[in-house]
Amino acid sequence: MRECGNRRTRMTRIQMSDSYLYGGVVTQATSAAGVKGVLLRSPSGPMIFRVYRDGHEFTDYEIRHDELAVTIDPEELAMFYRDGDRDVLDHRPEVLGLKRSDS
Repeated sequence: MRECGNRRTRMTRIQMSDSYLYGGVVTQATSAAGVKGVLLRSPSGPMIFRVYRDGHEFTDYEIRHDELAVTIDPEELAMFYRDGDRDVLDHRPEVLGLKRSDS
């Protein structure tokens, strides 16, 4: 059993690649557990999950999951910023060329 918010869901083990009806279409489902990738904004706007394989080849996955845990690796040069009511996750100040404020 896995705790998921206030609900408990039974997780079944998915084989290497099982077939399921997804959106009315037969699809191949493969577990995403433990897969490392990159969240990025596609040119058309929505966020996608990019998984690299064999050098420079990659697959971009449309994100439909509504509550997925994410851990940011230390080498990602990421920083949280707070500006009044706005909270932002962006690159570190040195990557953006930001100057330190006196206040």
